[in-house]
Amino acid sequence: MKTVKHIFISCIIFLLTGGLNYSMFAQKITYNYIIDTSNIETKQIMNLFENYIHSKPDSLYDNPYWNSKEKQQYKYFDFLESEFQPSLYMGFPVHVLSIKSKNSLYEIKAQFSFCQSDGTPYILCIANYYAKKEIKQYKLYNALLINRQDWLHTKIDLIDFYYPAYHLFDSLKAYALIDFAHNICKNLTVQPIPFEYYMADDYDEIQKLKGMDYYIGMGGEVKQTGQSNNYDKVYCSGMDENYFHEPYHLLIDPHYPNKHNWISEGMATWLGGSRGKSLNWHIKKTDEYLKKHPEINLNDLLTLKTIDEYTDYRYVLGGLIVKKIYEKGGWNLIKKFMNTGKSNENYYEAIETYLGVKKKDLNIYLRKQLEIESKQ
Repeated sequence: MKTVKHIFISCIIFLLTGGLNYSMFAQKITYNYIIDTSNIETKQIMNLFENYIHSKPDSLYDNPYWNSKEKQQYKYFDFLESEFQPSLYMGFPVHVLSIKSKNSLYEIKAQFSFCQSDGTPYILCIANYYAKKEIKQYKLYNALLINRQDWLHTKIDLIDFYYPAYHLFDSLKAYALIDFAHNICKNLTVQPIPFEYYMADDYDEIQKLKGMDYYIGMGGEVKQTGQSNNYDKVYCSGMDENYFHEPYHLLIDPHYPNKHNWISEGMATWLGGSRGKSLNWHIKKTDEYLKKHPEINLNDLLTLKTIDEYTDYRYVLGGLIVKKIYEKGGWNLIKKFMNTGKSNENYYEAIETYLGVKKKDLNIYLRKQLEIESKQ
């Protein structure tokens, strides 16, 4: 789900709106006492990392501290930068836990955290970077591109599939995803692009592959989940080769920026489900839940958050609204709906325009449609 853009975003928004002021932090860098600062090579790696952290790494430009090959291949070359919102580099102090070398490749393990007023630490993440020489100077490299060398790789058509050795690749599911990619791009008048697709049983495996030893929200029950970076990568756990939700975001969202978030997540859920469950599964669950809670007012649709950790109103009700619009006018009406503006007012107006349902009537309308759809 859009994710991670999922729990990462919600956690950061909570912190930012909870009174914490990150402007009070300089991007301070400290080191674990066991790091040998007298070693010339280690000192060069320390200088490289410090220079990068202080070089506005959340800004898109030809950063001199990153390697040339990855900058040429990827527009957004630091894959960890977008792991959090607004950025990994939002101002957390950085504590380098270790710098370790093997065969001229250096691993930098860095903790992004701060000490709260009661003395307890708040840790955003523990991230790994790599460094090696490029024309006599050390440059930084993404952990993902180094770590994935230990994974298996299959390329079919537009998609590079990466997966652990324990996974038995299913070409039928892979071709289903490829067909989906081509069809959704055709239906929404978008040019399909190549992308990388990473899958594993547990999302922590994906995070480890990317270089994250720890991230806020880690732990709990293992669930089917996913994330896309909206550029060229999809990550998913527990959903094999035919996960449609995040590929939709990657392929389509950049071409339709003038739409409300509920439209974006509704489209992705209508087409590809959420948490590994179909839209219809979430509709049945939501219908049962709302019948037990008549006090919930769907007229104030956009104030609603989640039913539980599996079902989010954005996904299920957003998906239901998209489905009804498609049934009324097909892809042409969907394309118009996806260009109706980002504000809450725009969203309510678009529903009234394309479904003929005013905001004051949404509670009755949506409850009725949920009941109808849940019986199908």
